[in-house]
Amino acid sequence: MTDVTKSNPLFAEPRHVEGLEDCYFYHTIELPGLGVQKGHWDLRGRFEDYIGGIDVRGKSIFDVGAATGFLSFEAERLGAARVVSFDMSDVRQQKFIPFPGKLYREDNESWLYYHAITMNKWKNAYWLSHRLLNSRVKAYYGDVYDLPAALGQFDVVIAGAILEHLSDPVSALISLARLTRERMVLITPLIQTEEKLARFEPSADRPADDYTWWTYSVGLYREVLAILGFEIEKISYANYYHEFAARMEERPTVIAVRTAELAAATDNNQPAD
Repeated sequence: MTDVTKSNPLFAEPRHVEGLEDCYFYHTIELPGLGVQKGHWDLRGRFEDYIGGIDVRGKSIFDVGAATGFLSFEAERLGAARVVSFDMSDVRQQKFIPFPGKLYREDNESWLYYHAITMNKWKNAYWLSHRLLNSRVKAYYGDVYDLPAALGQFDVVIAGAILEHLSDPVSALISLARLTRERMVLITPLIQTEEKLARFEPSADRPADDYTWWTYSVGLYREVLAILGFEIEKISYANYYHEFAARMEERPTVIAVRTAELAAATDNNQPAD
C-alpha cells in the first residue's frame, strides 16, 4: 500500500485495518467495539497534564512521534481545528546505540527487516484507531530532521517522549521550530540545572538500554530554544502510568513560546490540504 494520498502526496493514505492481530499499541487506548487496548503508557485522562495545560481548542496541532496516535486523537476530541500526526517514513532513520552482540550492530539488514515489521504494526494500530474513532486527523511520514515547509505552520507542536531517543535532538528542534507558530511542547527528561549540560545516557554495562541517547539540562534547552527564537514559558511535572513497568513515573513538560517580536514576523503559511 502506498503511503501518500492522490489529493496531496504529503499525507499518508489511510490503511484499512480490520483487527488487532497485526497491531502493536504504544499508548493505551479505548476503542469502540474493541475495548481497552494496553500499550507502554496509559495517558488516558491525563492529556491536559501531559501537554502542560495548553488549551488546544481551535488550534492547529502537530504531533511529533505520534506512534499509535493517542495524543493526536485526544487533541482532535478536545476541539483542535487541525491535527497532523507525524512519524518516521523509514526505519533507517532511527538510530540505536550499537552495543556489541546486538542485531542492530552485528546484522543491520536483519535488524531493519524485523524493526520494520514492528513499526508497521504501530502504524496499523494508528489506522485501526483512526477508523474506529471516526478521526479526520491526517498523518505525515517523513524525517524529523527535515520536515517540509509545505506542511504549513502549526499553533502547537507536541514532541512527546521523542527527543531523548534521537541521536541529535538539537537538529530535530531546529526542524520543529520552523513549523511552530506559537508553542512547542517538549515532554522529555531534564537535568535540573541552569548549566548548559548534556548527559550521554548509554552505558557499556546496560546494553538493554539501547534506545535513549541524551538528557539535556534546563539551561541547555533554554539556550537552544533562545537561539531558535523561543523562551521557556513554564515547566510542569506530573506522574504517568507506565503499563509495562506497572508503576507511576514522573515526566517533565517544557512549554516554549515563540518570542513576541519573532511571532509577529513569522510567515503565516497556508496549511497543506
